Amino acid sequence: MSQSIAVIEDEASGPVEAWLEEVAAASKQPVEVVREVLAEHGVRAHTALPRPHRLLVTQVEFEGVRPAPVGQQQPGVEGIPFQFLWEPGPGAWCLASTGKNEAGKSSVLEIILWCLRGRAGLQRDVRSWLRRVHTEFELDDEPLVVDMTVTGGIPAGTVVSQETGVVLMSFDGVQAFEESMDAFMMDRLGLEPLRTQQKPRGDVEALPVTGELSWPSYASGLHINRKGLGQLLGNESKNALPTRLLELFLGAPWAPTMVAASVAQKVVSAQLSAARQRAAADAEARRAQLTELSRQLDTARARRDALPEQGQAAANLTAGYRALASATTEAAEAQRDLVTARSRHDILEEQRYALAQAVQTAQEAVLAKAFFHTLMPTVCPRCDTKVSKEQWAREQEGHCSLCTSQLPDSADHVGVTHDEDHVEDADSLRETLVGVQQEVEEAASALAGAQRRASAATEAVVRAEAILNNALQDPGIGERRAEELAVARLEGAVAERKGRFADLDAAIDITPLEVANAILKGAEKAAHARRTAALKEVLKDVENDIVTMGRALGLEMLQRVELGTGATLTVWKGGQQHSYGSLTEGEQLRLKIVTTTALLRHGIRSGVGRHPGLLIIDSPGAEEVDSDDLRLMVQDLVKLTDMAPELQVIIATARGQDVASVIPKGQLRLAPPGERLW
Repeated sequence: MSQSIAVIEDEASGPVEAWLEEVAAASKQPVEVVREVLAEHGVRAHTALPRPHRLLVTQVEFEGVRPAPVGQQQPGVEGIPFQFLWEPGPGAWCLASTGKNEAGKSSVLEIILWCLRGRAGLQRDVRSWLRRVHTEFELDDEPLVVDMTVTGGIPAGTVVSQETGVVLMSFDGVQAFEESMDAFMMDRLGLEPLRTQQKPRGDVEALPVTGELSWPSYASGLHINRKGLGQLLGNESKNALPTRLLELFLGAPWAPTMVAASVAQKVVSAQLSAARQRAAADAEARRAQLTELSRQLDTARARRDALPEQGQAAANLTAGYRALASATTEAAEAQRDLVTARSRHDILEEQRYALAQAVQTAQEAVLAKAFFHTLMPTVCPRCDTKVSKEQWAREQEGHCSLCTSQLPDSADHVGVTHDEDHVEDADSLRETLVGVQQEVEEAASALAGAQRRASAATEAVVRAEAILNNALQDPGIGERRAEELAVARLEGAVAERKGRFADLDAAIDITPLEVANAILKGAEKAAHARRTAALKEVLKDVENDIVTMGRALGLEMLQRVELGTGATLTVWKGGQQHSYGSLTEGEQLRLKIVTTTALLRHGIRSGVGRHPGLLIIDSPGAEEVDSDDLRLMVQDLVKLTDMAPELQVIIATARGQDVASVIPKGQLRLAPPGERLW
């Protein structure tokens, strides 16, 4: 284990906790903060990778119409129909021709890859010939079929599970097919998108643009052809893809964590750099502003100090301000007293009015009762029935002639009755009214006094304002006052820029980025150390296999190789050191095949390699590769499939006669001499 891994990964803490603690120690941040920042940037610990998945092509079928050769076209005939059907399986399989390069071998491989990755690599003319494509493959023993029609090179179809008959996805169009297969295969193979970042061209200050490489890029690790010789692994040169493929072949733990942390750290680092530039620019602007404000302050003070002293005018002005302040205070108090007096007067006036109304009502009640008791009813007021003599006789007995109720005791029932209770109520109300009336008069007097004081106070304010205005008319007073105000404003501005909060905005902008940058840098370093330690344990065995197989394929001068954890290959041959890119195309092709083969061997032996087990090799028999070396190359691939029966290798070559004896019986599709496969 690298010396940089300072925290021992004991059983108690576990590898993830040990990694987090190491990142916390490196960044000098609490573990809780480390967790939050890593989650915010999508960085997760990948200590163990999912189980390997297996991919096996079981059938490829297509049909269409190609144009007739020049000079052989017939009027009204679209062209020459063609149809192709091939049913490969596990092991090494070969499509071959005899000395004819344009036999359709590479097109078959590209059609297979199109159905598996969703991205078409076919030449445009060949794609325009197709009418229908049907490819069957197994993914973890589940039989799947891609069935599509092709119109003008545009696919439309479905992916169906043959076990259940369920349509897993439908597509219509080139982009739709690629996106659908991308999502489907990434999910089924348990692959993580490869995060990337790069600087926009022509703008050195711009933030990096982030993106993702997914299944079509991973699928380049299934395919070896001469166009992709510039990369040791895969056919693309995009952003660390060969490194990711190396990790895919060997099943390296912590690799996705390292990549995610590295990309996130580069983005945050760019943001931090931009924030620091903004902060520096802001600080410089503040310094320039402070210098200018200080200069203006010195100038304003000099102008103020140069003004003559005003003596009595200044004293008059001060006295005027004080008199105005005192008069204003007195006026405010007088107004409050006036409001209080008016409120009390209004309340008492309402009480007096209510009592007068009550006294009048009580008097009217006494008079009305006396009046109605003198009346002698002759008819019922309800139904107009006449009152009989018998009813009148009852009144002599003390009962009402109409309702028979008991009449109040009285010496004379038909005479005037005096109600002592009502008389007493009226007298009491009159006494209360007299008292309230007196209070109203007192309140009215107080209100009048408050109004006089308020008027006097208002007049005092007017007089004080007039005196102050007269004092302000002195020419020297206005000028000094303006200069003093200017000095006060400039002193405040200078104090603000010299204050302890002057750099607050910059600190808020930069500090979180500095924390995130330190954490992501520590996470990338700790994950890189773990990933590299895991890879280095197996790369020595892979390097030995590369040397052994390389010598067997005609690289007799090959002494040793060094396979770097960044998918680089350093070669020592003939006593000299060479990079992979400096070798000839023939040497690059052979080393690429043997490196891929060695990586697959180790991944299969260890059981952790995550390559899906399908390898498609196009034209391994370059002109400089002699027949014996080509046979040895293909023979080694056959041995590889013998060692791993679930592995499938599909080879296309124009040198069918050289490999016919090596490919197992029934697994070679050889076009007749001078003819096409389809």
